[in-house]
Order: sequence, then C-alpha cells, then structure tokens
Amino acid sequence: MRIEAVTLDAYGTLVRNESLRAIPERIVADHGLAADVDEIWRRWSDLYFEATQATPFRTLREIECDILGRVLRAYGVDADPAPHVEHFFAVTTRVELYPEVPATLAALDGVPSGIVSNADHEHRAAWTFALPVRFILLSETIRAYKPSPMVFAHALGELGLRPDQVLHVGDSDVDDVKGAREAGLRVAWVNRDGRARRAGVPAPDFEIPDLGPLADIVRAG
Repeated sequence: MRIEAVTLDAYGTLVRNESLRAIPERIVADHGLAADVDEIWRRWSDLYFEATQATPFRTLREIECDILGRVLRAYGVDADPAPHVEHFFAVTTRVELYPEVPATLAALDGVPSGIVSNADHEHRAAWTFALPVRFILLSETIRAYKPSPMVFAHALGELGLRPDQVLHVGDSDVDDVKGAREAGLRVAWVNRDGRARRAGVPAPDFEIPDLGPLADIVRAG
C-alpha cells in the first residue's frame, strides 16, 4: 500500500530541547537529596505516563504540578513544586529544529503531513519557526495523549485517509511506535540514541537514526 501522508511527532523527532534529566538533577541539588537522579527520573517518568493515560484529561502544567509535588513528598521534601514546574516548562519551551528537519520537510513537498504532539498550547506558542505541514494537533486541543488511539483518529480525520495509508514518524517507542501501530498506521521509529524497545512494544516498520532517510521511505511507499 502506497504511503499517502505522514504524521510526525514533535519533541525528539522534529525539535529538541535540553535533556529532561535536568529536572531530577535540579530536585536533588535544590533539596540536598541523597537519592539517585536515575531513581527520581524513573519515579517521575512512571507518574507522568500514569497521569497522561488517566481520565479526566489534564494539561501538562496541571499534571506536572501534581506529580512533581508527589515526587518531592516521596523523598520527604515538604516544598512547593512550582519552581520545578517552571523549570520543566523552561526546558521544554527552549527548543530548536534538528539540523536535518528543513531539508527533510522540503523533500516531502507534495506529501500531506501533520504534527501530533503531547504538548500544551504554551509549548507551541514558544516555537520560533514555521513548519510546512497541513495541521498541528496538540494533546491540549485533542484532550488526549499518545499512545491513545484518539490522537491518531484525529490526525486521520484531518487527512481523510485510512490508517494503512499513513506513516507515523516519532521517537517514542510507546507513544509513537506502539500507539500508531495499535491505531493501524505504519510507523517509522526515529531512534537517535540506539535504544532498545521496551517490553510489549511491537517492531516498527522502519527504524531510522534521524529524519534523513524519511523522504526515500515515503517515496518508495
């Protein structure tokens, strides 16, 4: 089946920011914790995924206010999480395009494309660049987060295509690979750092180290 359109994740796929490990590193430094940064990272990550898949929907700002407070309390810190929430948004709103993105999107000229991102409106407002795509769908707009099939259903509605006609491109093995495959789309996994897939994540149709090969994949169908 020919690839008729492409959907793209944003963060880690099209745009990059400072590593989110800066958040647990700051928590350890600010509160003089003896806890391992990796341990805090795992706790925070688990709470994040749990929160984004729960109902009712909450924005990332609402989620981070909750879960960063819970992380602090887990380590005996009775402090307002607001500075760490602001740090999270400072990190995730200072972004730039990966170097290959402009050429890749230019090479996809004529192929309908859109962005689907687990992001709040304030993230989108911080972008200082324009992207030649048909639409940008944010979790705050859809009121759902990947890997929810609702996200991919909205994108397919924008494109007016069947799932098997669309290639989704993203860097998260769970949010992008598992989510898109379960929604029936084909998937290209952008695996920039050579990670192994987590348990339960199906193999993508394509695995690429960056977006450079994408246009050739799409043209080959």
